[in-house]
Order: sequence, then structure tokens, then C-alpha cells
Amino acid sequence: MSYKQIIVHAPYDIRLDTVDEPSRPLGEYELRVRTELTAISPGTETRIYTGTEQERFAYRVSYPFTLGYNNVGRVVEVGSGVREYRVGQRIFSRMPHRSEYIVAERVVPGAVSPPPENVPSSYDVIAPVPENVPSEHAVFTHLLVLGFHALHRGRYRFGENVVVIGLGIVGLGAVCMAHLAGARVAAIGNDPLRLQVARALGADETWLNGDDDLGHARRFGGEAGIDLILDCTDAWSALQTSIQIARRSTRIAVLAFPGVGQGAPPLDPFEPGMFYNKNLSYIAVAWMASDDYPPEFQRFTVKRAYRYVLDRMARGQLDLSPVVTHRFPAANVKDAFDLVLTKSKSAIGILLDWSNLHT
Repeated sequence: MSYKQIIVHAPYDIRLDTVDEPSRPLGEYELRVRTELTAISPGTETRIYTGTEQERFAYRVSYPFTLGYNNVGRVVEVGSGVREYRVGQRIFSRMPHRSEYIVAERVVPGAVSPPPENVPSSYDVIAPVPENVPSEHAVFTHLLVLGFHALHRGRYRFGENVVVIGLGIVGLGAVCMAHLAGARVAAIGNDPLRLQVARALGADETWLNGDDDLGHARRFGGEAGIDLILDCTDAWSALQTSIQIARRSTRIAVLAFPGVGQGAPPLDPFEPGMFYNKNLSYIAVAWMASDDYPPEFQRFTVKRAYRYVLDRMARGQLDLSPVVTHRFPAANVKDAFDLVLTKSKSAIGILLDWSNLHT
């Protein structure tokens, strides 16, 4: 079996490689899937592509590195024990940028060897794509789930005032999820075009970062102030703004890596006059349960969150049309990353199309 896969061999050395593996029959619970679209996660994947702060991220990145975790493909073969999926059905998975792959619907009892790296071993990291959901939208499922998880980690309660800072694809996804959850949502970004997209996705108020942040926040929050801030950008200035606009006991959920590529911080986030006097909470948005725990013990696993987001798309409550901006053939992946590096504010949701590689 041979397939195409995008691999970063060293910083700025990205290739679409042909990978050969021994052919084998499918296991009882396995599916063979052919990729239709993958999506680039501009923050994480560009950092790996450029090698930004390699030492800081050495615990999770080494070269050569297989990129990608936003994949929509179509099932082309199923094992004899597969129950939920059928040939021709589309699925979303966290598989990398590759043309074909095998995943398991459920854990294989008594497996002789562990699955290859990046191959899910249980069905909680794949989800069926509803028929009426475009692949161009479904491929962003995981990036929307990050905003979903940030609201959970931030202990969001219905009707609260939520501010999202940073309007890349993750921040805009967080705007979508906060609006869907019934929040009053304000979005802060650094470009008028991104503010316009945030409004299209449900933001009630928007403003440019640094444009009287405290005044805007006071007018937006009113007597109640800001309950929850979702920091969705690595910029130190975003964390600084979060602290500035917070009222006493505001929760700040950090869905980013503050300070990456920016050197020493210009602020002390634990300065007593702010951190203690305001009784702030800093919350890391990271781990989410992947194992298929019973819902009475873990209501939302990755699997259940994926299915929730895809269901909202199917019901017309999440429309990602404003964020889908660019599409490249998978073979032109370097051009896609070159676009990201221009920092063009018009480049938001960037797709890689694998269809030409299946002919």
C-alpha cells in the first residue's frame, strides 16, 4: 500500500512524500478511508513548519514531523465487524495530511501490536459527517471543539458576558461556540476584516485591540462586567488586554501559547495589584477526554464533542461559510504555508484538496 503524506523534514522543508507500507487486510473493526479535504491549523502547524522556538516545544515536536489533525475522508472499505460506518460515508478524524488511512471504529480486543502513530485505536476520535454538512465545513470540527472545550474549562454559565481575543480560525470558532451557547459575545482582533467575520459568526460587539479596550469592555459588560475571557492568540498583548478588561473574579481561559516567538513578557501576569486584587483565574485549555468514558462519568469526550458540533452544523446552527477562504491542491502545500506566512488577514480557513491524488 502506498499513499501521499505531507511531512516537514526540517524547518521550511515541507514535502508531499510517497509512503510505502506493506498491504494487509482490514481488521474486523477497521475502516479504510480516502481523504477528501484537510484543513491547516495556522498557529500550530506554521510554528512547526518554521521551527519557531524548537527548544520550547521539543517535548512534542521533532523532525521529520507528520503535519495535520483536521481530516475529512470517504470510507472505501469496512471490516466485517463495523456497525456504524458504511462504504461511501464521510467521516471526520484527527488523521494527518495524508491521502489514505486506516482507522478503527472501536478498540480491537487482543490486538497483537499497537496501532501506528497518529492512528486512532478507538472510535472516540472519528465521527460521521451528516449528509447535508459540506466537507468544507466539517473539516474544521476539531478547531470548533477547541472553543467548545474552552467554554467548559472556563466554567461558562448560560447568559454570561464572554470576550474572545484573537480572531484566527480558533478564535473565530470560539466566537461561534460562545454565540451558540447563549453568551453575549464580544470579539477583539487586530484587523477590520476579521471583526466583520466575527460579527457574521455571532459576535454582538467587536473592536480593534488597543482601541480603548477598557472603555469598550465596560460598555459591553455593563453592570455585570466580563465574566469569561477566551485568549486565543499567542501575543503577550492579548494576555495584557485580558487582565486590563477583567473585573474582579473574571476567568481567563488560555487557548494559545502566550509569548511564542515574542521574547520576554512585557508584563507580570501575577502582579499582586492585578492578579490577587482582581481575584483572577488563569485556566489552561488543553486536555480533553479521548477514551470512551460512560456519560455519567464524563459527559463530553472528544467523540461526543465532535458529534455535537457536526449535529449543530447539520441543523443549520453553525455556518462556517465566512471562514472558508482558500483552497489549494494538496501538492501545493508549500504555497498554502507561504500564504499563511504573509499574515494576510483575508486568509482564514485554508483547505488542502486531495481529489487529484486519487485519479
